[in-house]
Amino acid sequence: MAALGSENDEESLKDCISPNADVFSYFTLTAPSERKKHGKFTVDAFLSYLLVFVVLFIQCTLLFCVSHKVIAKNAKWQFGILNTGKDWDIVGLMPGKGCSDGKSLCTSQNGTFTCAPPSLQLIGRWDVLDANKDGTWTRDEAMASREPLRCKYAVDPVEVFDVLIMLLKQREKYIWLHQDVKGSKGIQKVYFTYIMGDIAMCGYRNGDMCGNLVKRGFFDAALIHGTAPRVGTSIRSALDYCHSLLDIGGFCERSLPSTYATWRIKSVQECKDPEYSQFTYQDPGGGGPKSLLEVDYDAREDYEIAQTPVFLIYKTCIIFLWLLLIVSQVRAVFAVVTWVLQIPIKDDASDEDAAKDGTETDWGPKPQAKLNRRRSALRNDEIQSIAWSHRISLILVTFVRISMLLILLYVGLMFLGRQTDYIGLLLDGVALIFIVEVEEILYTRVLRQDVRHEWEEREPIILKKIGFLAHRPDVTDTLWFVAVMLMAIAFLVYYTTFIVSPMYDALQCACLSEGQMCHEAHIFSKDFWDHYWQHDVPDSIEAINIFRTGVVPSDDLANNPGAVKKILGTN
Repeated sequence: MAALGSENDEESLKDCISPNADVFSYFTLTAPSERKKHGKFTVDAFLSYLLVFVVLFIQCTLLFCVSHKVIAKNAKWQFGILNTGKDWDIVGLMPGKGCSDGKSLCTSQNGTFTCAPPSLQLIGRWDVLDANKDGTWTRDEAMASREPLRCKYAVDPVEVFDVLIMLLKQREKYIWLHQDVKGSKGIQKVYFTYIMGDIAMCGYRNGDMCGNLVKRGFFDAALIHGTAPRVGTSIRSALDYCHSLLDIGGFCERSLPSTYATWRIKSVQECKDPEYSQFTYQDPGGGGPKSLLEVDYDAREDYEIAQTPVFLIYKTCIIFLWLLLIVSQVRAVFAVVTWVLQIPIKDDASDEDAAKDGTETDWGPKPQAKLNRRRSALRNDEIQSIAWSHRISLILVTFVRISMLLILLYVGLMFLGRQTDYIGLLLDGVALIFIVEVEEILYTRVLRQDVRHEWEEREPIILKKIGFLAHRPDVTDTLWFVAVMLMAIAFLVYYTTFIVSPMYDALQCACLSEGQMCHEAHIFSKDFWDHYWQHDVPDSIEAINIFRTGVVPSDDLANNPGAVKKILGTN
């Protein structure tokens, strides 16, 4: 029993390398086998080296193209959505020590995204503009804070100041303008409040969003209470007001700084193609139901699909198969490394093995009998040693293959991770497998059939196992299988958490100005618009009249003096 156990232990410590139908496997023993049979370096041996070089060249070329033209392009697109300040990161903070370049649609701050154009981000921060808190933003304040604000928001505050002055002058037929406004010296908070709605509307990009804004109820208060003549009292008049601001050549494009036009064009490109759906909305102004179009965008929809449970399971399966393929290749390469380290070395000059059994001199009329003799010789004459030159070649090829597999692993994961489409993900997986199978394609299509048969019918190479759990191959296989599954799940969790989810939140904010993580969605919510149309607009008009006459209506002063002071921006 002890002898039987010892025999089983010795057997469990043995491994073998089976001849496979690929270039790298064929390269392993072709040169020493040809030298053993023919006593020289033959054309077949040279072809085995050439095939390895060609395969590595093709795989490098395909990997470079996939990495540079697909993955790098996708990373650039992602970076165009989120500005991180770091080349290797996806989600980051608003610029601290460095300056914003204004080239990204969104930035992240305190866990939320802001995707408004630079000019609107600055205009929406009265507390930043009115530095001395006296209720008036002056040109002198804009000049004093010019460089810090331009660094942080990538827009010139003096240019924004001039734009607001111009907008207010265009509204002069509706409101009275203070001398400071006419003289381009200062903007009181009451004027800022009045014009704020028009500026905020410009953040919705283009006229396609008008239907979405109606559906969200942003104009309901204006239509119900009739407090904003520019909006009117019907859905049609509200749509006319919206389109007059957001359409090409509209109020926003003509009036805001050039950075707004750049942001508008870029945001349409990044959000990709629009998709329209019809809905019916009841006119809150007392009219009948109105049929409208709601817009959504392919980029946002794709990343929404990428977070569904079915797609995540589907993606996990494909990533698992890819990891399993790469891991199996790596294990095969390490088996070759183990064999190369174990087999003895001999000098090239001492190799005087010649062909036997007529394998070189038998030119008789029976090729099948000659082929059988050659196969028998190949099976029986094991390679007991290899030359230094071939050993060095094997080591170099093995090093390149391991590097190639690691690069292929990374590129493949990024290539599969970026995909948000069912069929696209499957086709990407097939494309990656094609890169790996180049070694099999060249082996099958270049080598003649009798050489392939000779190689594939060769006896496996026996070697001694080394490493942890070498005596338990069953446990080793199980551990590798479980490890690959865990790696696939871990990668998908990481990619979804740190890339897909932030990208979805950013696209939802950039394309539709909505979402729990969107700064503009919270600042310009339905509550904001209800309060703006119902209270801010009429109150600002009344406060402007106070500026003009210098008289506060006694009823307003008696009923709510604090509100009057707040409107005027005074203490």
